[in-house]
Amino acid sequence: MKIVINNGFVIDPKNSINDYLNLEVTDGKISKISKDKLVGDCEIDAKNLCVTPGFIDIHMHEDIMKDGKIQIDIFERMLKMGVTTAVGGNCGIGPNNIGEYLKEYEKNPLINFKMLLPHKVLRDHIGAEDRYVSLSSDEIEKMYRYGEKLIKENNLLGISFGIEYIPGINREELVNLAKLGKNKIIAVHLRKDGDDIIESCEEFFEIAKYVNSHFQISHIGSMAGYGQMEKFLNYIQDKINNGLDIGCDCYPYTAFSTHIGSAVFDDGYIESHGGDYSKLEVLDGKYKGQRCTIEIFNNLRKNSPDTLVAGHLMVDEDIKIAFQNKNVVVASDGLLSESGNGHPRAVGTFPKFLRKYVLDDKIMSLSEGVAKVTSQPADLYELEAGTLSIGASGDITIFSLDELKDNATFEKLISPSGIKYVLVNGKIVLKDGEIIY
Repeated sequence: MKIVINNGFVIDPKNSINDYLNLEVTDGKISKISKDKLVGDCEIDAKNLCVTPGFIDIHMHEDIMKDGKIQIDIFERMLKMGVTTAVGGNCGIGPNNIGEYLKEYEKNPLINFKMLLPHKVLRDHIGAEDRYVSLSSDEIEKMYRYGEKLIKENNLLGISFGIEYIPGINREELVNLAKLGKNKIIAVHLRKDGDDIIESCEEFFEIAKYVNSHFQISHIGSMAGYGQMEKFLNYIQDKINNGLDIGCDCYPYTAFSTHIGSAVFDDGYIESHGGDYSKLEVLDGKYKGQRCTIEIFNNLRKNSPDTLVAGHLMVDEDIKIAFQNKNVVVASDGLLSESGNGHPRAVGTFPKFLRKYVLDDKIMSLSEGVAKVTSQPADLYELEAGTLSIGASGDITIFSLDELKDNATFEKLISPSGIKYVLVNGKIVLKDGEIIY
């Protein structure tokens, strides 16, 4: 099967391409790039459209498995915003039955999907249910052995930690289990945000004394986006200058999202972030669409701890500072509830980043913006994606600059506009915003 894409403006930052060119995809691989019009079994006319490598999301949260089947809401949402490769298992959380999950996903893979080993899976394996308890050396050793097995059997990219979600993690547990990510990836949701961000980084980078790895700091907007971003990024650059391999990811929103019952909201979190409970918006359940009062907050914490809420607390200028930094790539941190509700980042991250920060605010060139959603995340995680090189996989996103727009709100997760075609492994899987099964 030969697919040709003619008349498009091709942007491939990996190969420094910004030009009107035509592409040929044969048997799933990019086979030709030419100024000449191409002929194939199927032609896509990309006149007035941009043709780029498929977008890459290195930080999303996979759907749950129910009755032996994966709900594919989040993967459909990824595809509709131009994502062709995604990485799950972030923030230390994910499916306990990783092997079964991946096997089930491969029966109907909408996009290319990789996983990290979520740290909480290891705690659950040994029955360590209390997130506030520190574990013994024997328990840590059992988790390590189980983690080795999971990484080997499932070809996982490394390990992720959600230290804020499991406050009982101590230095011994963190350092020893981080060794599972040796020469791989160690991603982290740090212990504390805001004014405690540097101290939390220092705790995490203690790992570097014992493990050689790529260190990924997750969703830095929700960690240092309260006025600390410039200081935080200067600190990260200093660590890089001293030999550490560090990357950061960020989503283009000024509100975070998590479950209201998580440890994030322990110890007076709201009071330490301004004391205004109305900054929290309920995203699903009985109070969906309402802003919290202290009564609603306490009710949900006690009776519906899995309820997703959004915290409208971050500073837009900090998000801009983050995206302008060469060490930061775009990622959604997309998470949907079982009912399909959640933060609009799960639906609109990539169109919003390109529309707001690149096209409207013009904080970088279009090529630089495309790099942050293609080649740069591919390089960070050593993924065979993010390029339109000859022989590369036919993962391609085609979109209209004029129409590109995120439409999702906190009230309703409407799909974005402007994503015209998406090819995954050389197959057209989305046309005019609609998935082709």
